Amino acid sequence: MAALEFALDHPCGLRIDRELQVSAVQSIGGVTVSDMRTGYVWYRLPEAEIAGQHVAMSLCFYEHWLDSLSFAVIDPEFGSSWEDWSEQKERARAEATERWLALVGHEVGKYPWGEVSAGFDPKGGGGAARVRFHRN
Repeated sequence: MAALEFALDHPCGLRIDRELQVSAVQSIGGVTVSDMRTGYVWYRLPEAEIAGQHVAMSLCFYEHWLDSLSFAVIDPEFGSSWEDWSEQKERARAEATERWLALVGHEVGKYPWGEVSAGFDPKGGGGAARVRFHRN
């Protein structure tokens, strides 16, 4: 596994890596913000097609530093609402997201700069992937 730093170009014009500034995210149209009032603020980017897949992505900043990001592949086979939700579909979404990550060069694993993971979250009911950066 390569230990290259995580980086991903989002079609909205952002290069997402550990050096990303919160001000760059705030300047993008269509971003939704959730302030946890704990120092953590989540920014949900507009859904986008990246490497042939539609992807939903959220960035988490802690005190203006990029802490982590989460993303999931969006596809009708996984359902589009709680009415057609199932754990099986969300587990399949997590697997598809993990495959997509490998396709764009970021396999699940631990690295000197952080960790890439994918799976089903039983508490939240969703399948997704996450990149978390170590703090310097």
